[in-house]
Amino acid sequence: MIQLTFERLSVGNLHDFLNYFDHEAFTDNSKWAGCYCQFYLDDPATTEPQTLSTERNRQTACDRVEAGEMQGYLAYADEKVVGWCAAGSSKLFPAIPDADEKLARMLCFVIHPLFRGQGVARSLMQHAVADLADLGFAAVEAAPYTQAEQQAANYRGHLSMYLGEGFEIVQDMGEFGTLVRKHLD
Repeated sequence: MIQLTFERLSVGNLHDFLNYFDHEAFTDNSKWAGCYCQFYLDDPATTEPQTLSTERNRQTACDRVEAGEMQGYLAYADEKVVGWCAAGSSKLFPAIPDADEKLARMLCFVIHPLFRGQGVARSLMQHAVADLADLGFAAVEAAPYTQAEQQAANYRGHLSMYLGEGFEIVQDMGEFGTLVRKHLD
């Protein structure tokens, strides 16, 4: 198993996040290269799809990190980012209903292509869950895809990963995935 360290996303490590998304994260999937993990942070009621671009998403990520409106965790191996997990207050994800002050959500994993299958996502998830509990959240939710045709794009993590860490199935949401929850208190 590789040795990993973790950091909560902040202004101080924003340059690491940007470098990872600029050059490393999507070397094998160029069509996702411009996301900068903004999809679930955007309010679908007010965000015009035609305005979304790599440049807009990158700048919006910077603005949101500086304003404390984007949360997540970076995984490092030998001081190099090898993974990202978008996780934080459910209030930050306007596209997903039933947000609550004591509820956290974990919605996206981006693991470096050379580090996939080595436990990086599971380790990131474990670290995020522990930190979210320390921050006072009562529960954390995720929505892994479970339909076979969605597995290739399973950036939300696999259902088995969550179940193995004590998450419980709450609801089948069809194309949106399966809602799972872990109580932290």
